[in-house]
Amino acid sequence: MVIENRSVRIVGAIRQGRYLCEVRAGQYWRLENLKSFDVISLPLTKSSRAGIKIVNRRKFLKTTGAAIPMTSRLSPLLRSSSLSAEAVSSRPTPDLVALPPRMAAVDPATQQWQQKIRRVGQSNMTEHDPAVMNIEEWADYWHSAKADIVFISVTGILAFYPSKVRFHRHGKFLNGRDFFGECVAAAKRRSMRVVARMSPDLNWGDALDAHPEWAMRNQDGSVQFSDEEPRLFKTCMFTSYMDDYVPAIMREVNSIYDVDCFYTNGWPPLGSLPECHCEVCSKLPPSGTPAYWRVFDDRVFELWQKYDAIAKEKNPNSFFFANLGGNVRGGPNLDRLGKIAAWFQADNQGRTYDDPAVWGCTLQGRVCNAVMDGKFAANVTAAYSTGTVTWRNASKNPAEAEMWL
Repeated sequence: MVIENRSVRIVGAIRQGRYLCEVRAGQYWRLENLKSFDVISLPLTKSSRAGIKIVNRRKFLKTTGAAIPMTSRLSPLLRSSSLSAEAVSSRPTPDLVALPPRMAAVDPATQQWQQKIRRVGQSNMTEHDPAVMNIEEWADYWHSAKADIVFISVTGILAFYPSKVRFHRHGKFLNGRDFFGECVAAAKRRSMRVVARMSPDLNWGDALDAHPEWAMRNQDGSVQFSDEEPRLFKTCMFTSYMDDYVPAIMREVNSIYDVDCFYTNGWPPLGSLPECHCEVCSKLPPSGTPAYWRVFDDRVFELWQKYDAIAKEKNPNSFFFANLGGNVRGGPNLDRLGKIAAWFQADNQGRTYDDPAVWGCTLQGRVCNAVMDGKFAANVTAAYSTGTVTWRNASKNPAEAEMWL
């Protein structure tokens, strides 16, 4: 397409009659009222600018749900254009305004520590690890992989340190050992930072007996239990479990260990909105409705800020962040969270039945860049197979593992 002797590359159709165009590298305009490629009808004079709106790349990704077609798909249409240079020259000069730079320059001296991270290591601990895992070898492995920071399990339903918080059950192989503390010390000796990894979405029967109000409930009032381990009940995010129990663990860890930040896996809920009929949730709008989503989003935002403030009680450079899932799916309001989140944690462990291809991860990356405004983001991918049969029981093909990285 040519506008006043300028070469204009169409990079995407927002919807019929409206296109995102690139006039020069990194400069974009949104052109409206484009009826076809043969006839340009754009009210672009200084007296009437209704047909042109400035939109930066981040805003475009944030406010539109359309995929950007490849330019090559549009080339046949461009070649078929009958627009002549003479016809173009007779039109008013377009009043085009250059967009601001895509991202402001970052001063390394004032850059937050997490923005300097380039590689993250994560080994999820199991109950048996305190009895058999060689901590020095574990730390040497991640250091040799040039990891800048490692996730270490505080609780994966079981405590990996001698916690004094009630209902924070110790693993049967812990035997009073401070396994978490030893891992933290080994990482720090190798100049690796530490993420304290927590899983607040499940707990055991003794907690349920003492606090039945903590459980998610079915419509008939029965407790919702884990599909993988029926002894574990699902905790409700609208109860005091999230207000009292989780902060108690965070404060205990913060008071004892030199951790750099806190992370929750399994919260907020991923993919679809939770459906709970406990006493608290029965007073909320029905799950799956826009009204419920607004209440859900407010609660996520409230707890995120609460946990972030707790993380900063010991160190103002610490923070809280959470698993925000994989691909591009509904969940918390990412635009809203992006304004307070210091770290966007994407979770794309590999191909599954729901996510058969890698491009879902790339789409999430676009969304992430749009909402985080240059702040840190990382993607989790797995060394194990994610197929239905071999889930976490076999290694991933090396070529595929490299592809995800």
